[in-house]
Amino acid sequence: MTAIRKRAVAHENQFARDQELLFKTEARRNALIGLWAASVIGAGDGEAYAKELAMTAVEGEHKVLERLRHDFDAAGVAVLDTDIQDRMVSMLRTAAEDLYKGR
Repeated sequence: MTAIRKRAVAHENQFARDQELLFKTEARRNALIGLWAASVIGAGDGEAYAKELAMTAVEGEHKVLERLRHDFDAAGVAVLDTDIQDRMVSMLRTAAEDLYKGR
């Protein structure tokens, strides 16, 4: 194997690891945001709500925000989109730190 090919394989492997870590981080963030949202809207089973939200995320990143917006509106809870987005960014950082620390 040539040096260039070895380098290409190393980059491909790094990309795959990065994508896996990103997926895990976003999944953890979605669970955290789901637990938070469930407590705000008064959903009975926060774990179940978080799982439903995670399944919504499979359809696309923007779908999580749309689902949260819909659920907050349906519950009559006034939360701005910017507040939800700020919470999502904050929880993404927390999720990344959790994964980095091996929690």
